[in-house]
Amino acid sequence: MNYRIFLLFILLQLSARIELFAQNAPAGQVKEVVKFSLEQAQTYASENNYDLKNSSTDVEIARRMVKQNTAIGLPQVSGNIDYTNYLVIPTTMLPGEIQNKPAGTYIPVQFGTPFNASLKATITQLIYSGQYLVGLQTAKAFLETSKQKNVRDKVEVRDQVADAYIRLLVVDEGIKILDSTYAVVSKLVEEAQKSYQAGLIEDIDVDQADLNKSNLEATITYTRNLRNVGYATLKFIIGLKDNQELVLTDNLDFFLAQVNRDALVNQQFDYNSNLDYVLLKKADYLTLMQYKLSKTSYQPTLSGFLSGSTAAQRNEWNFFNTKESWYPTAIFGVSMQIPIWSSGSRKYAVDQARLNVEKTKVTDEKMKVGLELQVATAKTDFSNAYAIYQNKVKGFQTALKIYEKTLAKYKQGMVGSTDLNQRYNQFLVTNSEYFQSIYTVLSQKIRLNKLLEKY
Repeated sequence: MNYRIFLLFILLQLSARIELFAQNAPAGQVKEVVKFSLEQAQTYASENNYDLKNSSTDVEIARRMVKQNTAIGLPQVSGNIDYTNYLVIPTTMLPGEIQNKPAGTYIPVQFGTPFNASLKATITQLIYSGQYLVGLQTAKAFLETSKQKNVRDKVEVRDQVADAYIRLLVVDEGIKILDSTYAVVSKLVEEAQKSYQAGLIEDIDVDQADLNKSNLEATITYTRNLRNVGYATLKFIIGLKDNQELVLTDNLDFFLAQVNRDALVNQQFDYNSNLDYVLLKKADYLTLMQYKLSKTSYQPTLSGFLSGSTAAQRNEWNFFNTKESWYPTAIFGVSMQIPIWSSGSRKYAVDQARLNVEKTKVTDEKMKVGLELQVATAKTDFSNAYAIYQNKVKGFQTALKIYEKTLAKYKQGMVGSTDLNQRYNQFLVTNSEYFQSIYTVLSQKIRLNKLLEKY
């Protein structure tokens, strides 16, 4: 893999994570310089990342849901005001016998007043409801699940920031190598032109040196443009604004010094402390609560109520006349709703919930086996990446030494441009593989840490 392809690989993965990037600042606008270590960038992202803001809001929504469900079992007060204007008072038929008329005859009469009003207030209190009690437990469990999801989201953003941060450090170091190489290549072009004018070398040697310089210029320009995209991506992840310029204060040596292969590979894995498994157990508990909730449909619901009302009937619209009377009424009662027969709908609902609980047992076992496999794979990948990194360190140092010696011999006329060009390309490829190995070992460390970390 040549140097340009590797840099493309690094930065395209960065840009693929996010489709929205910050645009260039308007002309004349002074950008605020923000210097972040990785830890500082992660801390800033935990408070300003767009997804984490919504995740924190989800936790608050869950808290309000618990309060809402709790309020259902507390006293409920309602009131209403009724006003009726009978344009025509209803007629009632009374038996004619009351006025000594023949049997079978009726007398039409009108009862009531044309203007009627009433005021009523009712207090209800839920005394017992299995659905309420289990529903309240479910709401609290949902709150805990929301909190745990928020923790997971923070971990994912933390690792996204770490991955993007390290990618950029790799690219920045690569650009430094390209710039220093460009300085050497440019000087070689000048010296080749002088040697050609002096008749010491052929024109093909000058053309080869100039071609190397042109290719390197294109690679540098291409890499710098992609680097800008990478910085915009990292700014977007951590929540920096367009008018803020990000500067990374950590370096690759800092992260490489923290790599302890033996400690990571030998660290024991406890799936009970794994974030994904903890979330699965929260989901299992919610499924169990749904099963319990479905069974409460067989239980009665008991509630009490206290109601007070007052009413007035008027032949004239004078409800605010204090000399006229209002007639009060007070009622206290208890109501019990008893489920008797549902044609099997409750039974089938309970059966479905029970089967969902059975499914959680299979999912639980699958998760345990899957996590063990992930950890074993991650440890193997990390060990391989570490071994390759150590090999590439030696290869980079050797390729650099060979290139420098060949360059010195070329300047002394001991080797030709073909040999120099071969060593030059060899150095660039080795350098690319070296930085790729750095990124791979650090990214595998992040992946393994996430699996082994206790929550």
